[in-house]
Amino acid sequence: MYIFLIGSILAITLAWKSHHFSDNIQQQLLVFLAVLFPLSELVKQILLFINNDCTYDWWYFPFQLCSIPMYLLPLYCLLSEKFLGLRKVLANFMVDFGLLGGIFAFADTSGMHYDLPVLTLHSYLWHFLLIYLGFFLIFTQRNSSLPKDFLLPGTLFLLLVGIATLLNMALHTKGLINMFYVSPYYHMQQIVFADIALVTGQTAGRLIYLASELLGAFLIHLGSIMFHPLKS
Repeated sequence: MYIFLIGSILAITLAWKSHHFSDNIQQQLLVFLAVLFPLSELVKQILLFINNDCTYDWWYFPFQLCSIPMYLLPLYCLLSEKFLGLRKVLANFMVDFGLLGGIFAFADTSGMHYDLPVLTLHSYLWHFLLIYLGFFLIFTQRNSSLPKDFLLPGTLFLLLVGIATLLNMALHTKGLINMFYVSPYYHMQQIVFADIALVTGQTAGRLIYLASELLGAFLIHLGSIMFHPLKS
């Protein structure tokens, strides 16, 4: 808990400080993160492969909710102002669902620990960077300021859940894989929702889990709106 509080306060403080930078430096920061996320993930995958006797472990395939900003941020940085609408959708997703994943991963940190300490450190830093990125996008007002603007990021989330489900079904014979924690081949593992699924059944439990993620992201979206009049 102390690590989460200290790391989150530091991330939010740095995001607030960063929003005072010039637009050029802010863009460079985003580009830096757009390179850092996939590059560090590549190193992580190589280390996992080597540590697993040079056998790929599909459990660590990078397509969880917390992995998605790694794909979206480079796209965001590559899009010109002509695609402002799409940039807003991507920024909203990285705020609403990026912060959701970054924050609530600390409710159960067991999945953030690895045999290699450097990968555990990487996991903690990754989630703190998600918190930094989300608040940076809020403070610099790169996300949208209307409740209705949650519709497209929410739809994107459901599309990604569909892709994750297809991956789970197509690759389950290759080894353990549970992208977005919605694989039909495993019981719910997420804290609280695992207990709910025991009562409601696994399918209903997964649907409640996804609905809760949508609700949580929507509440973050509403909360981010209060920062839009502020730019000082």
